Amino acid sequence: MKFRSFGITWWLGVALFTGLAAAQETALPAAPPRDLVFPGMNLPGDEPPPEWVRTLTERAENYFVLGARAFDANRSESAREYFNLAVDVLLESPAGARAHPALNAYYRQLIERIRYYDLQMQQTEVGWGEQRFTPSPLDLLRDVVVSDADLAEVEVRGELDFTAVAATPEVRRFLAYFTRGAGRATIINGLRRSGRYLDLARRIFAEEGVPQDLVWLAQAESGWSPGALSPAAAYGIWQFIPSTGARFGLVQNAWIDERGGIEQPTRAAARYLKWLNRRFNGDWLLAMAAYNCGEGNVERALARSRYQDFWSLQRQGLLPRETQNYVPIILSMILIAKHPELYGFHNVPREAPLRYDVLPVTSTVDLRTVATQAGLAPEVIRSYNPELLTYTVPANYRLRVPPGARSGVQTALLALQATPQRPDGTVRTRLARRKRP
Repeated sequence: MKFRSFGITWWLGVALFTGLAAAQETALPAAPPRDLVFPGMNLPGDEPPPEWVRTLTERAENYFVLGARAFDANRSESAREYFNLAVDVLLESPAGARAHPALNAYYRQLIERIRYYDLQMQQTEVGWGEQRFTPSPLDLLRDVVVSDADLAEVEVRGELDFTAVAATPEVRRFLAYFTRGAGRATIINGLRRSGRYLDLARRIFAEEGVPQDLVWLAQAESGWSPGALSPAAAYGIWQFIPSTGARFGLVQNAWIDERGGIEQPTRAAARYLKWLNRRFNGDWLLAMAAYNCGEGNVERALARSRYQDFWSLQRQGLLPRETQNYVPIILSMILIAKHPELYGFHNVPREAPLRYDVLPVTSTVDLRTVATQAGLAPEVIRSYNPELLTYTVPANYRLRVPPGARSGVQTALLALQATPQRPDGTVRTRLARRKRP
């Protein structure tokens, strides 16, 4: 779903690669990734931004810097206050945050950087352990080493519903790695998490006319973790980069990022795979390759080759290195996931299937207030709505709630949404505040 860099990733560091089996969930560092650092007011555009834009962005940036410094000093409350002020400078300006292309570009970048810090602060708060970023399994498979002895003992077993299984050396190599090497922990964690989302994914793929075995792309892409984040800014269970997510209808704004959601990105992934399959004349292996590196790269590889199948492109080295491994990784993971006992994975416990009720939110509300009035912990409701970026639930949102909590949450929403809005009808994009003791 993205171009990946196989250099040492900015948020895991060297240690991750030395402890693959143990490194399952890794917290982010206390600094934003390089591509999110504000580049000294060099905003995009053919002409320099007007003075009023520079004045607003400089004021907002000053508050942001103060917030980042407060974060570094472990003063989360102050950091949130400064970040809120930075956003308010733009939202409360007479012209609005989107009145000039340069100002809009800065606003979007500011929101992304603040979101990065906010996610880190959420990780340290009680009950937010499941919201932390996790590595994509694909980012950990650069230098897989399998001994000849292990490879010789691997037998390809099982069937797939979209292609005949090719017992190529590459497939056998990854089967050996996942069954006998350090990758065994990756499989176990993915199988465990899959229980939460598998039924939903299969239903959506069936509705979209996509082979259900392909739901196991999520095993490789994210290990079924909504919080999976790659160095290429691919995010969520299905690892959409921002542009592809937007292309397939995933909302990404200051309140929500549907790439990190549940139903929406699953349906988008199924539709993207189906679209790729049609583009490559019904070849699911080429569609899978394009899902990883983009249809343009696959089309250029096909144009340079006398052959029109994935294995030929792979043998000729015409695809990016990761993509050459990607399809064998997926095939091996699907075989193991469908037939775990055949590959030595006996009685792996699965998380319970996700069940929830859905309630409409007609006007903006604070999630913590809703949860408190309903007698729930905020992180419980948040875990059912992983696409929410802050505690603010925007209007026209469909809020998922745990089974049995529908009545209490519905009562809270009705009471809160009966409260009049501000006279101008505007809503601030702010981080949730914590009450001072």
